[in-house]
Amino acid sequence: VVALPPGEREGHFGPGALIKAVAPAGFCWSSFALANMLIDLEPVTLYLLTGDPAHPWLHTLLGALAVAALAATLGRRPCEWALRCWNRWLSPAQARWLGVDAAISPRQAWVGALLGTLSHLALDALMHADVRPLWPLLAGNPWRGAVSLGALHLGCVAAAVAALPVWLACRLRRRAPQAQE
Repeated sequence: VVALPPGEREGHFGPGALIKAVAPAGFCWSSFALANMLIDLEPVTLYLLTGDPAHPWLHTLLGALAVAALAATLGRRPCEWALRCWNRWLSPAQARWLGVDAAISPRQAWVGALLGTLSHLALDALMHADVRPLWPLLAGNPWRGAVSLGALHLGCVAAAVAALPVWLACRLRRRAPQAQE
């Protein structure tokens, strides 16, 4: 296990989980997660090679858009495969609650990937001094420190916690007509 420095361990998945819970058909959470993982290959790789988890290229608007394009186009089919595997691993009882539609439309993949990389860039711009979100137009990071690190982490955790009851309510509402039949 690689011990990453503080700030590189925290996930960006809470806000994505809340968006998925509120608008389940609107975007693909798998593409969102894939895009988040792909964009962080940059600081993880640099940390392993140099000891410094730098964010030089992918953590810019242009880099984030390139990662989103990669995740949406080349990542769509692997995400569908992973969702089919997920569904196969579930028992029939689990599938009633946890089964997912494995088909991902190109629109869902693009929306998920774009939300993944752009939210990732925004959160990292608030957290990391070396993120230059608007490079090459602007060399610095105008958003660094606009929100305290504690508030930022609390917001991400709160989004994840809020996602669970919203998701559960949607699942219960979806199952209610089936129970009445």
